[in-house]
Amino acid sequence: MAKKTTQTFEEQVARLEEIISILDNGEAPMDEMLALYEEAITLTRTCRTYLDKAEQKVTMLSGGE
Repeated sequence: MAKKTTQTFEEQVARLEEIISILDNGEAPMDEMLALYEEAITLTRTCRTYLDKAEQKVTMLSGGE
């Protein structure tokens, strides 16, 4: 079961950037890199869901135009 995040969207994006930097460096142990990759996938999905909902709200508020 996925844990509920209390981070803001901006904090999640910042964490994604941090993870990308670590993974790009390539010097972390493989187990750590896999765990970070998994965390990045989860964060990406959470951010995508947030953006989709925000887009729907903007569309609704603008009258569907």
